[in-house]
Amino acid sequence: MQVSSTKLQRIVEVPQSYFWKRLVAFKDVGSLLPPPIINKVECNSNDVGSLRHLTLGEKQRFPGKVIERLEAKYADSFFVYSIVDESCLPVKNYIATVTLKGISDTQTDISLSSHWIDRDVAPGEMKLMFDSLYELMFSNAEKQYQKQL
Repeated sequence: MQVSSTKLQRIVEVPQSYFWKRLVAFKDVGSLLPPPIINKVECNSNDVGSLRHLTLGEKQRFPGKVIERLEAKYADSFFVYSIVDESCLPVKNYIATVTLKGISDTQTDISLSSHWIDRDVAPGEMKLMFDSLYELMFSNAEKQYQKQL
């Protein structure tokens, strides 16, 4: 059993407070990854320990249900979540950390890293998928921030 991992780090053209606000809105992840990626989000709270039930769209490589738990959040700069139970994704023991560091009033250095064990999938396939999802989250945050200006 080999642990796979990925890390995406880049300067995102949004204020740290904006991205943090979006990130800790645990039940609103669908606004960063809208349909057809995430079709439905069910979550009652943004508190540590909260579970969010996601339904990934039918057009996705792995459609179906994913349950994520908010593990930790700290000081507007550190966030941890995991995938719990069985999911439609061919991974187990997935955990991700997000760190934010404000660079300026309009830029944030964001690092999103994750670790998991692949299940019945070609080596590197999930890394590519997670890299794409993380970049899409960053890009969507930038686009949505620009629209509100």
